[in-house]
Amino acid sequence: MKIKIRQIKKNFNFAPAKTIVSVKYIPSLIILFLLTSSTGVFAQLSGTRLIRDLQYSGEGGRITIIENEDIVKLIDKHLNEESKLNGIIGYRIRIYSNSGKQARIDGPKVQANFISKYEGVRAYYTFDSPFYRLYVGDFRTRSEAIKFLKEIERDYPDAFIIRTKINYPAL
Repeated sequence: MKIKIRQIKKNFNFAPAKTIVSVKYIPSLIILFLLTSSTGVFAQLSGTRLIRDLQYSGEGGRITIIENEDIVKLIDKHLNEESKLNGIIGYRIRIYSNSGKQARIDGPKVQANFISKYEGVRAYYTFDSPFYRLYVGDFRTRSEAIKFLKEIERDYPDAFIIRTKINYPAL
């Protein structure tokens, strides 16, 4: 067996692979990649309307975008589903949760007390059987919610952050 292995090694040439791209072109390729990838993200965020507007703009120039029709359908489907949510995913702070007859009476009092102390922050009083709960705020990021939680922790020491659907921010 040793003889066959040596013969095989002699027959193969293990020369290093040739470089496909010269080192001097790498910065240009990186810039080209960044430009094309950021354009793709912008197009995805803006939906297929942007693509159609670019292709059929009447400003004299013409842009040709080669795209897969399945991707356009997926983007349209995603945008349609997002528009049905009547909100976006974000964070709220739960400051009250209790059950029973007394909870039904205490909840609105806690809500009124919160609104009087923190004007401009929306409060949402809900019933999720068997609990009455009070959520406050519409925070896009967890860091915004943490900042506000630190402001109210003296008044509401049991408050905590939850991830949920929130209302769209005011424009």
